[in-house]
Amino acid sequence: MKNNTKITNTSIESAGLPKDAKHVMAEYIWNGFDAKATEVSIDIESNTLGFITSICIRDNGEGIPRETLNLSFGNFLDSLKKNSLKRSSYTRGKKGKGRFSFSLFATRATWNTTVKTDDELISYSIRIDRDAKEQYDIGDIKSAAKPEGTGTTVKLEGIFGLTATTLESEEFTDFLAQEFGWYLLLNRDWGYRILLNGTTLHYHNLIQETDSTIFTLYSIAENSYSFRVNYIRWKEQIGDRYYYYFLNSNKTEVAKLLSSFNNNAIDFHHSVYIESDFFDQFEQADIAISSESNLFSEKEQQVIYRKLLAELRDFLERKQKKYIREQAVTVKLEELEKKNLLPRYSSSDIDVNRKRILLSLIQELYIADPRAFVGIKADLIRTYLGLLDLLLQTDRKQDIVPLFENAIALSEKERDTIRKILER
Repeated sequence: MKNNTKITNTSIESAGLPKDAKHVMAEYIWNGFDAKATEVSIDIESNTLGFITSICIRDNGEGIPRETLNLSFGNFLDSLKKNSLKRSSYTRGKKGKGRFSFSLFATRATWNTTVKTDDELISYSIRIDRDAKEQYDIGDIKSAAKPEGTGTTVKLEGIFGLTATTLESEEFTDFLAQEFGWYLLLNRDWGYRILLNGTTLHYHNLIQETDSTIFTLYSIAENSYSFRVNYIRWKEQIGDRYYYYFLNSNKTEVAKLLSSFNNNAIDFHHSVYIESDFFDQFEQADIAISSESNLFSEKEQQVIYRKLLAELRDFLERKQKKYIREQAVTVKLEELEKKNLLPRYSSSDIDVNRKRILLSLIQELYIADPRAFVGIKADLIRTYLGLLDLLLQTDRKQDIVPLFENAIALSEKERDTIRKILER
């Protein structure tokens, strides 16, 4: 049975569909997870010459309820206004544009879906052709066997401008790992996974460090709110800036906020995901939280939000210092040596000790605030370290601490560490 959308084929083409096959595939995968799937698989059929004959994206989600077709397939413009495809922390599959994105490289898309109605499983199909996207064809309803379970398979046919080599390349798998790695990690206890031609997508090679903790915060009225915080430090930059992502209890992002560590120039690639039913009352918003008024209307919510931000900043600051101490500071000291920015030392015991003390001092200052060495010309750094070395040879060594405190905020522990170095 053919049905018409409330938009023309030309209008769909001009509605801002994805221009890259990788993003098209990501949208269909997100559609599966939006339908509460725990597993999404991509199977590519190709001939011996590498030309793709079909692409199938399968999920074990809840399927597409037939009563929602007029909204999800028939009211493109209305859907687009209410659920515009936005690129935030990830490409989020949205009922609107996503179903038409196949037209970038396929002539036909067919959805075979199984849904549960009362105690019965039913199956039916939906088909859209590239040259007539203003129409969608609904197949007959059939009873489905219970062992089959619910889910949806999207079959893309008539593939053009795309070869199997592209979708089987390391670039494509890296893209999927970057796009979905965080989501699979957060849902690892429930067995979430993505399969590509039967092989599980691996993402752990992109992750250098993870940690999870729970903050319990109390409002003025002594109401308590629990926040599960998941920290990820990536091996490399994954395309997004560094954010706190606020997720509701369904792990759906409702908003995000830039962290305070975006301009540190030390390769501290991080993301922090905060899950809580505190965010359940908010709809997914195409904004970043810049003030409490954007998202929170009640004073109690504002108080909790401010407390949460303070805890998050303290948590992330500790993580950054740990990373600097364990990795980044070694890279910085090697860089200073390689570029001949340190004072010249002889091999005498006195000079060896002087160099050791200076390097220890540089290390602690860099850990306290790595920005002290960012954006400064090499000649100035060389002069700066030379003067510091001269000061270390006088009886005014202890004046170094208040001197640095004028430019760097030192904790009491950091002050004590620097004083002990100077006492050597």
